Order: sequence, then C-alpha cells, then structure tokens
Amino acid sequence: MNLKNSIYNRFKYLVFGLICMVGLVVNSCDDNNNGPTPHGPASFEWIIADYIDDTSVYFSADIAGDITSVINVGFCWSENSSPSLDDNVIYMVEIIPGIFSFRLTGLQEDRTYFVRAFYTIDGDEFYSEEKVFQTTKPVNALDENTYGTVKIGDQIWLTENLRTVVYNNGDSILSGRGIGNYSNYNEPRFYFYYDDDTTHLPEYGKLYTWYVATDPRGVCPPEFRVPDIMDFNELILHLDPLATSINALPSGVNELSAIAGGMLKATGNLTDDTGLWEQPNNGASNVTQMSLLPSGLRDPSGSFDGLGFNAALWSFTEENLTRGIMFYSHFLNAGFYTNNFSKKSGYAVRCMKEADQ
Repeated sequence: MNLKNSIYNRFKYLVFGLICMVGLVVNSCDDNNNGPTPHGPASFEWIIADYIDDTSVYFSADIAGDITSVINVGFCWSENSSPSLDDNVIYMVEIIPGIFSFRLTGLQEDRTYFVRAFYTIDGDEFYSEEKVFQTTKPVNALDENTYGTVKIGDQIWLTENLRTVVYNNGDSILSGRGIGNYSNYNEPRFYFYYDDDTTHLPEYGKLYTWYVATDPRGVCPPEFRVPDIMDFNELILHLDPLATSINALPSGVNELSAIAGGMLKATGNLTDDTGLWEQPNNGASNVTQMSLLPSGLRDPSGSFDGLGFNAALWSFTEENLTRGIMFYSHFLNAGFYTNNFSKKSGYAVRCMKEADQ
C-alpha cells in the first residue's frame, strides 16, 4: 500500500467515526426527551399515581429547586409509554415549590396508563420519571351483586359495604330482621338491615355478626376476603405515615390516625342534603374514593345505633373468644380508630385483596 492510499483510508475511517459519534449524540438527546431531563433548574423528587378506581386516579408529585423561571407545571398521561405534552395534559393553576396533585377522571376501566410530571421553561420541556398504573374494574360477586373497587397502595378494596345474603357455597345467611334480643344465642350468624328497614340497603349495605364475617364458607366476592387487623394496619400506615401501628397502640388508646378517617369518609352531610353523614362530618375529603358511610350497628339486645354518626367495620381478627376487633371513623373528626365488641354485634363489612404486582 502506498503512502497516498494509507492517508486516504485513515481519513475515510476518521470521517466514519465522526459520523457515528454525531449519531450517538442525536440518539442520546432523543432518549433524554423520552425520560427524566436532569439539566433543568428544578427537579422532581417523586411522582405517585394512587387511589385508583375504574375511571379515575390521583396524581401527586413534588417539585424542588429553582422554579422562578418555570412557565407551566402539571401532568401528562397516555396509554403509551413516555407521555409528553403532545399527549393528554393537565396544567396546574398555581406554580409553587413542593407537592402538587390532581384527580384525573374519565378513564376506561381495566386499562394500563403511563404518567409523567412536567415543567416548561421558554419552550424547553422537563419531565419526571414515568409511572405506570392500571385502572380497576367492578367485581361481580357470586350472588350477582356488583361492587366498585379502588386500589390504595398495594391493596384493592371494595368501595361499598357488603350486601350478600348467601355464603360463597350458596348456603343462605339467616336474616335477623325482627328477631329482637338474641344476646343469649350461641355464635349467632345473622345479617340485618339497619332498623330492620330495607330502604337502607342500597346506600349502607347490610350489617353482619362477626360469626358471619368469619364463617369458613366465605362471604366476599371471588379473590376478596374480610380484612384482618394487619390489612387495616397496612391501609392506615399507607395513608398516614405518622399513624400509630396497631401493634404499638398504647393500652386504652383507640386512635390510630388523626387524618386517615377523613381520607376514607364520603363527603357531605344530611343537614345540607349533600351526603349521608350527620353534620359536621369534619375532615372528610374521600381522597381515596373509599367512600366510607355511617352505617351504624346492631346491638345483640335488639337496638340499632349510630346511623349517620359512625362507619364501623368488622375485621377478621378476634380479641378473645367473645369479642372481635373492629375499625371505625365518625362524624366529629378525621380520625380512624379501633376497638373490640361482642362478636354477636352487627357491623358492616368491607372486603379487600392484595393488588397484583
């Protein structure tokens, strides 16, 4: 090979190498547009998609750093990965440092979506990491009742109180309507309508003795179960990191959280004709879409109490041979509490299951 050809070949490979490098730079820029952009004056600490039901989701994100030059901030979402401002967008009205959130509605049930938070500066777009979420779907029980569902953290809960009149093997649950005092019965298995009035059923569901709620024949829809105390504990600690774990609750103290009840309670009150709670229903936001309602209780002595005032739910866990552990919120504040009462009492039931990972 002569000197002229050698120089030519070296020049050819040099040009080819430069072209490859330019290609890599271009591809790298494109990749940054599809992922988090690390070079802006502000950054996203985190983004969450939670409290997901069949048609809606709650987005929240935390923006930190210098936002003085930020023009827009919000969320973009799509059924395809790497959503951008070319897809579905919601802009926040106010641009402030810290946490911002939005409940998106109008989604389709049982669909997978992708979301990113974003901000813009002079035409430049900066994105958070991507989150993937799936909307839930209503669940059909074996008795043909249908219930709404919501995903909270790693759990899926029914958004309505149980209404079934049969066990999962088809056996009938005995009605306690008009039975009066049954305190002398041994392990009574009854369901009740509050005040023996069937018109309460659509909103409040039925009340069940603990023996029905924990019967091995089962009462929840397929794959769902009556939650035990650790299921409730996981729920409350997810909603309120400052809540007291049930295992650490001091003797004589009933409050697990000062805020979780408000996050779970349906909003509105009877006085204003805006809801089913008695006034004031303080702290109710129902941000979770769990929609707890004040369904009251049935005492074994024959009386009903608490409609409009207390949302009380059985757990699967017993305190001792005669008393079961229940959880409740009430109309006065946003707290969430636990206590134990006679297993013969009638309380509402909310079923749940672990979310698919």
